[in-house]
Amino acid sequence: MNDNFPQPMTRRRFSGMVALCLSLATLAQTDPKGDPFNHVTPTWNEAIGLFQALSEEHPAVHMTTIGTTDVGRPLHAVIVGLPGESPMGIEGLQSAKQKHPERLRVLVNNAIHPGEPCGVDASLAHVRSLLANPERMENAIWVYIPMFNIGGGLQRNCCSRANQNGPDEYGFRGNARNLDLNRDFVKADSRNAMAMVELLAAFDPDLFVDTHTTNGADYPQTMTLISTQPDKAGEVIGPFLRETVEPFLYAEMAAKENPMVPYVYSYKQIPDSGIIGFLETPRYSTGYAVLHGTLGFVSEAHMLKPYPDRVAATLDFFECIETLIDVHGAEIQAVRAAERQRWRTAESLPVRWSRDPKRFTPLTFEGYRAVYEPSEITGAERLRYDRSEVWQADIPFYNHYNATHFAQIPEAWILPQAWREVHERLAAAGVTFETLDRDTILHVEVTRIVDFQAPRLPYEGHFPLSIDAVTSATEPVRLFAGDWVIRRENNPVRLLAELLDPMAHDAFLVWNFFDSTLQQKEYYSAYVFEDEAKSLLDNDPDLRQRFDIAVARDSTLAASPSNQIRWLYEQSNHFEGVGGVVNMYPVFKIY
Repeated sequence: MNDNFPQPMTRRRFSGMVALCLSLATLAQTDPKGDPFNHVTPTWNEAIGLFQALSEEHPAVHMTTIGTTDVGRPLHAVIVGLPGESPMGIEGLQSAKQKHPERLRVLVNNAIHPGEPCGVDASLAHVRSLLANPERMENAIWVYIPMFNIGGGLQRNCCSRANQNGPDEYGFRGNARNLDLNRDFVKADSRNAMAMVELLAAFDPDLFVDTHTTNGADYPQTMTLISTQPDKAGEVIGPFLRETVEPFLYAEMAAKENPMVPYVYSYKQIPDSGIIGFLETPRYSTGYAVLHGTLGFVSEAHMLKPYPDRVAATLDFFECIETLIDVHGAEIQAVRAAERQRWRTAESLPVRWSRDPKRFTPLTFEGYRAVYEPSEITGAERLRYDRSEVWQADIPFYNHYNATHFAQIPEAWILPQAWREVHERLAAAGVTFETLDRDTILHVEVTRIVDFQAPRLPYEGHFPLSIDAVTSATEPVRLFAGDWVIRRENNPVRLLAELLDPMAHDAFLVWNFFDSTLQQKEYYSAYVFEDEAKSLLDNDPDLRQRFDIAVARDSTLAASPSNQIRWLYEQSNHFEGVGGVVNMYPVFKIY
């Protein structure tokens, strides 16, 4: 078949590209209606074989491995746009970044949810399209992850995506450890996520696209978009995203006759009432990438549209990214540099946000009429969308968030060497460390966890904590030779703030990396401590006054003799929480 497709490619001519890519993997499969390639996507082996064939045929395509996965298979990356070079591994991609600072770097991640494989097919088509038009490779280095969740991709099935229109077979959402990998970027329980953390730090993409398929409402558009939330992206990146990048991408998709809308996360049951902008915290891929100043996009193709249309819309979005680079590439680089410079000198950075319920942007939206009618199964009212009746109106888009907590940025953080799992993840993210050369006692800022909640059931292999209150004070802390010092200079300051501040949405503390500090180790026998408690009250008038006030104000305390003894124990120097380790957050700050 002829690879020389015209530029730009239209939706009407896209089916030929899909057939070209899929025919190599599927030969002449047809669906029961005789429509060739309508509902077929390659397996992991087939996809890797297709990309490998392209790399062997074209000097501008290189295929390498960037790590391994929980299922034991290698994690591949495909690099396009470096003729004559052969970057190998993460180190090779880091070298390519340094050799070509003028080129924008684009990272495309596919099949983080293998039941949503549009990006796998669209990436194959996009690579072939670039090769047919070499001039389109001059401004950027494209790196594609053919299939990120290989463990889930190998669990091919027909039916786990109950509400999705094809393909006939696809992978499973959970990986080999039954983890949702788009919740794994901070805790990095999977080998897959650890490799991606290293790649994001080394390759430092300017733009990151994570390809998905939606859940939720029904509506006419095939493609929806989650951009990095502008209010949390940064004071420089955020306005650029909201005022320049997003309008540009929506206009370009409309020009391709494939109009795009923000991801339809309905304010109520149906989009008529408005939609909510998604707050992608660092557990998610784009929420993690922005910690490096990367502009992130989640392309969400509509689950109920025919699979070829979803692939076509994803390819259209890739081409819009190309045009964005051509028109705004220099601005993207300048904005990223300015944002990261601001982070390097900031005294504080926001690390927690909440949606502003009163602010919204009017959004012109086309939808299907929602019909409520009795269920033939249960008799209760059920929702159905009537596709024969389309409405258009301005609906509220609630995409404004306010910062609710700021982390003070120190000159250095100190991480005791006992917490090696945290060190491993920070090192993978590009953080550099020094070590103390001797045992010492330093006066540092110590944070203590005052109030937290834990869930009853696990979530993605953890019991994420809700940190409700902390206190901080300067205290002497015993440190040891080999403990790590993380200086703010030449380190990813925002990443450190959002992963180390205990009040951040997805801090390591939230993900249970420091749980053992939240447990008391020394106790007392009440009958023995009774005499000590009386002595404390007799010899400390201030303690006596505070005790009397506490009992008078707290009826539960007044009614419980054992609680009164415990209250006095916790005020004494016998309690390990007074200058001890219980509830002491073991990341210290030096200003």
